[in-house]
Amino acid sequence: MKISFVKTVIIVLLISTYCLAECPLDHFIIGVNQDGVFGTDDDRKLFIDCRQKYRDSDVIAYTNWFYPLHESIFPTYPYRLGEPGFDIFQDSNPNATYTFDPNRAPAGAPYWDYSITVECVSISSGLRAVHKEYPQFTIDAAGSSFDHSYIYDMRGDGHMHMSYQAADGQSLFWITYCLYDALADPNNPDDPNHYQPSEPFTIVFNREPIPGDLVVDGKVNKRDLVELCYYWLGNQGDRANDYYERADANRDGTVNFADFALLAQNWKVYDN
Repeated sequence: MKISFVKTVIIVLLISTYCLAECPLDHFIIGVNQDGVFGTDDDRKLFIDCRQKYRDSDVIAYTNWFYPLHESIFPTYPYRLGEPGFDIFQDSNPNATYTFDPNRAPAGAPYWDYSITVECVSISSGLRAVHKEYPQFTIDAAGSSFDHSYIYDMRGDGHMHMSYQAADGQSLFWITYCLYDALADPNNPDDPNHYQPSEPFTIVFNREPIPGDLVVDGKVNKRDLVELCYYWLGNQGDRANDYYERADANRDGTVNFADFALLAQNWKVYDN
């Protein structure tokens, strides 16, 4: 009886330690009120914290703007990677290593008070994102989506993993997501009871995009210039916002003429 009790205590301690430990895989962290200050314009706006994006992409952490895909045994999509997944800021577990942030946690119960949906805005041919755990789903076309809040409510935990699978290990692959609250009124973008959509955010695989290809579609054109203008003179570029989604190309914290010069240098260039 005593041995059984000791084993039980050890198992509980191991599980508790595991739950408090930071997952070694990368995750996008979903949040609201990005500046952490209430009473400002972003209080009801969704955002993604990218502090882990590309964290494990090289021997030296965060040297690249892409994830290398690795060869696997599966014939149809023979290259894959099991990150990044998704997580969410929360205000209930102060022992969490990085997700505890009451100022950036959505208010209320997931799925019932808000329904944060992750939608694919753009995806390159030959790539797909797969959720292998229950509920299983595949993102392989623009417009595909999944309800993160439903999964959060079902599991009691917003931590989830994704598998990214591709046709080869050399081509430039990308997927661009956006968040929106499915409970929000689309005819009332300033609905005070629900959340406004996030800015798009992109994951790149196998190699870096051409400098200046900010929307990541294999070319540098007016769409990228519009993106640069959107972030123009932003002076808080860092890992949490992936240096304004690479608009701060030299990673000095500010989007300025140095970054514009890199875009101009590759104007009308196409990635073959």
